[in-house]
Amino acid sequence: MSNLKDLKDLDKSARLLIKQFDGTIDSDGDFELRNTNRIDIAQIKAEKYLDKKEIPYKNIGFDSKEDRIPSTIWFKMPDFLRCMPDMFVYVKDTFHFLEIKGCRDSVKFKIDDLHQYNLWNGIAPVLIFIYSTKYDKNYLLNLELIWDNLHNGEWGRYNDNNKLYIDIPCDKLSNYERE
Repeated sequence: MSNLKDLKDLDKSARLLIKQFDGTIDSDGDFELRNTNRIDIAQIKAEKYLDKKEIPYKNIGFDSKEDRIPSTIWFKMPDFLRCMPDMFVYVKDTFHFLEIKGCRDSVKFKIDDLHQYNLWNGIAPVLIFIYSTKYDKNYLLNLELIWDNLHNGEWGRYNDNNKLYIDIPCDKLSNYERE
């Protein structure tokens, strides 16, 4: 019986930490901590930007916090589908996919994900919308510009899955800033 109590206490502690930090735990945390009780401010900012610019869009990705895919299914899905962009948009008579990334002062991209976005880019151009909470700024780039900016970042590996990522400082993206 004490094991059950210990688990409940751990769960309660984790929830208190999440509440205390109001969802600000960064990408160094594991997936569960990064995605529990969080408002997706980058998604909100992207939709606001698109509405302001009168750009039609439709959410299509699997990032919905309200309608999560069970992990037993998620980890059996092909990587290509797991890396489905968050939305599609219609800009200047062209259909695009749009991936949305939130960050503080630098944005991380898993290299495996960038390779999957290349496949999506073969279907329709992939755009990346980045929102920085530290600078309260939006950035918009096409996928090729992310690849072109790898030299501006630092390489690392995530603790929870050992995946390789590039961490690009937002100040290196100032040419792609959007109001």
